[in-house]
Amino acid sequence: MSGVSRAVADVAPDAPPRIVLGAARGATERELLEKIFAASGSRLFLFDRQTGPASDAVARLVASLDDDTAVLAPVRIAWLPPKNNRLLALGDPRNPSERLKRRLIASGDTSRWNLAEAEPAALGTLRARWKQRTGGGIDSDFAGFVARQAELSLERAEVRVQGRRYKAPRITPEDVAATPGYREGVARLADELGRSEGEIAAEAAGYLHELRTERSPFVLDRMMRFFRWGYARAYGEIDLVPGQVEALEPLLARYPALILPSHKANLDAPIVDTVLWEHGLPPPTLFAGINMSFWPMGPLMRKAGRIFVRRGITGNPVYRFALREYLAYMIERRFSLEWFPEGTRSRTGKLLPPKLGLMTYVVDAYRQGRVEDVKLVPIAVVYDQVYETADFIREARGEVKPAESFRWMLSYLRALRRPYGKAYLRVGEPLSMREALGPPDPALDAKSPEALLAMQKLALAVSWQTNQVTPITGIALVSFALLATGGRAVPRARLERYAGLAVAHARARSQPLADSAQLDEPGRLDAALDALIGSGVVLRHDTGHETVYGIGNDQHIAAAFYRNSMLHFVLDRAIGELSVLTAAERPPREREQAFFAAAVRSREALKFEFFFRERPAFERALGEEMDLVAPEWREHLRAAVTPEESFRAIFAGVGTAHSVMRAFVEAYALVAELLTRAPVDAPADREAIVTAAVGLGRQHLLEQKLRNPEAVSRPLFKTALDLAANLRLTDPGPDLAERRAAFLARLRETAATLELIEGITRETLEG
Repeated sequence: MSGVSRAVADVAPDAPPRIVLGAARGATERELLEKIFAASGSRLFLFDRQTGPASDAVARLVASLDDDTAVLAPVRIAWLPPKNNRLLALGDPRNPSERLKRRLIASGDTSRWNLAEAEPAALGTLRARWKQRTGGGIDSDFAGFVARQAELSLERAEVRVQGRRYKAPRITPEDVAATPGYREGVARLADELGRSEGEIAAEAAGYLHELRTERSPFVLDRMMRFFRWGYARAYGEIDLVPGQVEALEPLLARYPALILPSHKANLDAPIVDTVLWEHGLPPPTLFAGINMSFWPMGPLMRKAGRIFVRRGITGNPVYRFALREYLAYMIERRFSLEWFPEGTRSRTGKLLPPKLGLMTYVVDAYRQGRVEDVKLVPIAVVYDQVYETADFIREARGEVKPAESFRWMLSYLRALRRPYGKAYLRVGEPLSMREALGPPDPALDAKSPEALLAMQKLALAVSWQTNQVTPITGIALVSFALLATGGRAVPRARLERYAGLAVAHARARSQPLADSAQLDEPGRLDAALDALIGSGVVLRHDTGHETVYGIGNDQHIAAAFYRNSMLHFVLDRAIGELSVLTAAERPPREREQAFFAAAVRSREALKFEFFFRERPAFERALGEEMDLVAPEWREHLRAAVTPEESFRAIFAGVGTAHSVMRAFVEAYALVAELLTRAPVDAPADREAIVTAAVGLGRQHLLEQKLRNPEAVSRPLFKTALDLAANLRLTDPGPDLAERRAAFLARLRETAATLELIEGITRETLEG
């Protein structure tokens, strides 16, 4: 034990009466507290240390007090683990047996325990705080509030002893339900649903109990070590940028934060949380899907700070209300939260559009003035390779994802025994909710178009920042180069040349390159190829005249998964290539304007696949990209006699658009073809069209009408339908058949242009 107890040292003869609330677990701790405070002049009130939210004994004591000057000083003994604490140590070192406690006390070794002292508070101060938070009520409510506050303050005091990374939300359903806003919400909901307030309150209380979480330091220690053991076998040490994670410490200490990682694999959350943990930061409270709460991990994860959220809650207003109030309460108490903005793992490898459900609740709490600001922290997690690609291939073709279970988890862990390369974690620039949305304003109509648009822009800004810090890996570059060959195997020299151009492109734009992406360094290209060959994604044929490399059988979706993580970095150039060929068909004086018009059309066609800046910023960035490609591109565009000549002059005959866009265009064309056959007097059946597109795509592959196997993908078909709905092509309307046919014709025309780019590129690289 270090120093002198404040509860002892602060007592003076003329001081207000002081009651030390001593939380004890067992006879040894009672005796130790009695010894510490024997000569303090304070009244020591001992009670059993709680595993629940509050002590009934403390509540009864508070109810008996009538002097608001009386000071309550909660304390308890905090037991510390030995410095050589091991993963398989028996028992919780922070809750030792009575025999061990006595032995430690008798030995005089004070390194294994300390006195955790909460901040003392006068009864009158606590009463004012209770009235501010709850609006006031009967005295028994106040007594329960003080008992809960004593327990919470002891939790915070022990965090100061054990370490900040053990900071955890200790939130009780009673505290959430005691706020005036909650009670008003119950009354409002009862009125809207035509039910009694008591019925709504009881149902909501059940949901609050379901959402509760706790954080046991013992379980947290073990879970973090278990997480590290799980991923380290496959990925070793996580690749970090020095200083990025450390820079989060002052931000997390001052503000509540939303930790918002990308989601590509089931290891994302374990990696993020372990990295924060090993940097001395408390892992945030993670909101996970209820599908991950299987036994025995569900109960353990709750003790490690997980909250499992139901899916499909649109039709359950009481659950949505309870979840919103629980989130708001946590933010108000300045706890950091974590969830995946995409809502699910990306099956395509690129970042998915953000879901706004949980974000809406936090924004509502901020706008109500429950907190001054919230920081949003974008985090990119990327892998050289992932185990899940085999599942994604099956799902893309219509197979049902197996349910998560204990057996599933064991199978997953067994798969991680082989190396998968590196895992990379990057932290994006934190964003301020206050700067994005303005100061809190409870009078603002949160459902107004302006308010909704501001929130959507904030969510998209997080996605944009995530993309900007996503590192380009060697695996992604090699996959990009091989998928640009139109299904052909190519010699190493051609592969090296095309991948080298992609590396040069990234360096010229200061894009983040992982060490493995430095493909012009000795051994880097061969290392990436060997890794992909080892996993079966790439085939090497070396019994002919020269060694050639190509995508393995049924592995195009896996290769596309790795390639797609970097597509946003070459998207502007790809759009520029397509726009040059389109604009070059116009009269010379109209070509620059036609170029930007064509680019905006591409932006609109791909807006459900990629994150674009607003139109002026997009056009400005595209112009800057073209200036980097060829400073005199405008002159070349005006002077060219044919579109092909303009492409060769501006891009030196090497394109990227066929690698970037072909899969999307071909997948969209399959959906468009099915729409032309669909009835025009009834809404399109989305699921039926997606299923039919899988069958039609396989047919076209066999007929060699379709070049790209990765285009046969349910996720791409779904975004194709999103675009079609946006263009009013899925519901009955005027000239529907003609507009559907025009949509298909545009896609086929774009596919032909991509074919031209691929042909010019192949000729250039082979020349």
